[in-house]
Amino acid sequence: MHVSKTPFAWNQVAAYDFPTFWSTLQRVHPGEHPVSYFMIAVICFEETGFCNIQQAETPSGLGVGFGQLEVKNPEKKDFYEWAGVETDYHRLAKEMLGDREFSLGVHCQYFQYLTEVKGLRLDGCLSAQVGRHVQYKPLFMTGASMLEDAFDANDRAAYIRALNYARSNSPKKNGIPETLFKEYWEFILPQSWFDYGF
Repeated sequence: MHVSKTPFAWNQVAAYDFPTFWSTLQRVHPGEHPVSYFMIAVICFEETGFCNIQQAETPSGLGVGFGQLEVKNPEKKDFYEWAGVETDYHRLAKEMLGDREFSLGVHCQYFQYLTEVKGLRLDGCLSAQVGRHVQYKPLFMTGASMLEDAFDANDRAAYIRALNYARSNSPKKNGIPETLFKEYWEFILPQSWFDYGF
């Protein structure tokens, strides 16, 4: 389906619907990792609405991908070498933007690196994700818990509340209401996901 009215900066061609996002996560991230599928989903939804895009580059940073991985940070070089990916951040950004599964996989690998190499747990991984924007950590924690409950209940309205939680309660107040973006939500959460699981 074509989404005619889209949220700001969202590009359908670069996006995943939730079923595709979820099945991709299952391929690229271990299910028992401290940063759960539910947590990654709420992070990526808050950052981009499940869209593989790039921020405008600034002198201090460049966010790329579904979860806006900060690729320009010099400290990422060790991670890139560990993951076996391109170490030049411009080339890596281009590769990520050209391949949605690779892009999501790189961000998941970053969380894996933080736990396996740096010895961090969930709180440390969230700190690495949000940087100085620490107010997002409890929003992500609550949103992930809500999403897990929605998943267990197979409740579409609860999915929307959970995914929107961090956006709606952040200083930006940039939730994506279903009343204004009905086609968008039909794309993100197709009824087949709730009826058949895909």
